[in-house]
Amino acid sequence: KYGRLSWAELFEPTIKLCEDGIPINEHLAFNIETREEDIRASDSLSKMLLSKNNTLPKFGDYIKLPKLAETLKVIANSSLLSDELYSGSLTDAFVQDIRNAGGIITKEDLKNYKAEWAEPIVANLSGGLTMYSVPPPGSGVLLGYILRLLDGYLNNATTPLEMTQRVTEAFKHAYGRRSFLGDPKYYNISGIMEELTSDEFIMATRRKISDTETSQDVRFYGAEYAPLEDHGTANIVVLAPNGDAAVATSTVNLLFGSKLVSESTGIILNDEMDDFSAPDFANFFGIPPSPANFIAPGKRPLSSMCPTIIVDAKGDVRLAIGSAGGTKITTSTALVTILNLWFDKNIKEAVDSPRFHHQLFPMEFAYEYGMNKEIPIGMSKIGHKTKRLGKHWGSCITAIARNGTNYITGNSDFRRPGSVAGF
Repeated sequence: KYGRLSWAELFEPTIKLCEDGIPINEHLAFNIETREEDIRASDSLSKMLLSKNNTLPKFGDYIKLPKLAETLKVIANSSLLSDELYSGSLTDAFVQDIRNAGGIITKEDLKNYKAEWAEPIVANLSGGLTMYSVPPPGSGVLLGYILRLLDGYLNNATTPLEMTQRVTEAFKHAYGRRSFLGDPKYYNISGIMEELTSDEFIMATRRKISDTETSQDVRFYGAEYAPLEDHGTANIVVLAPNGDAAVATSTVNLLFGSKLVSESTGIILNDEMDDFSAPDFANFFGIPPSPANFIAPGKRPLSSMCPTIIVDAKGDVRLAIGSAGGTKITTSTALVTILNLWFDKNIKEAVDSPRFHHQLFPMEFAYEYGMNKEIPIGMSKIGHKTKRLGKHWGSCITAIARNGTNYITGNSDFRRPGSVAGF
């Protein structure tokens, strides 16, 4: 629909990687090591990852994926495009792989699955800026809610602690409402969408935020249901020479997805079913699961993904941003956006700054190493339970910022291996 490259050209770099070998970076090596038991318990993952000597690949090694390369070549050269997998020559064997593993996917299921074009979430911000992000079951509406709640509200914060408290309370209110969201094709979420985008509701929420105290009651933040925590993801951001931008977030959910590789295609299958809520399973606090996110045929689960593009009054890209990191995606994206747009941090400073997170479940203020120690101490005095996050806490931002016509900067988060390239 957009772009100038042919369909086949899109696959060439990935096919080459699969054939020549994919380098094992430090992050992947760590994940392979921590999931060794799962890998060895899966015949298909073992065939993909273990060496002839039955050893795990280490940092600096390469793994080749010839079967996946073959599959990508078939799709690249097909007149059916991606439907070659869903209703073409690859379908029968792919479905049989799943059913051999105990799955219930049918050919009809694959045929009915389609990528959807949807209207974006739009949020107007100060300075003539406009945010565009993904609609539910993604979390763009929560990101817009957080940014609009804090837009102009952080300017008069007198201390870093006061600013941190206001942002944290905004996170808590957003995650309290998150449990009402789901796939709008299967559940009526019009009421919560109207609330989250309403000026009156945003101002009413702002009046509930205190600089000196917090609440431990999830219902104070509007939560009636307990949301599930999602996981994983990878993100890419592209800014083209003509000014077009694209942000894409993808995932197999947990590490190595369902721990199953389709032997006919070389594709690792996801475990996105884990992102649905299940009836009759209350959480530790006795809060019931969210009906908006109960599983149904053809339904998409709730996700924290919020790939986002922010443009100026002329429609030129000001910031293109996305994140990996499960439920920390939304808060991380909000923090970096706030620092870059409103506090004059360049994109490297904004991405590298120590982050904090609160998702209401659990009821704790989580923060990274490197934060001024007075802030978690102060947050504790306000009433927050605090927790310092470990090295592999999961959030990883990718972003490109544009200030003026020709000043473009990009940064790939140091928290995971990644890269920035320009031409």
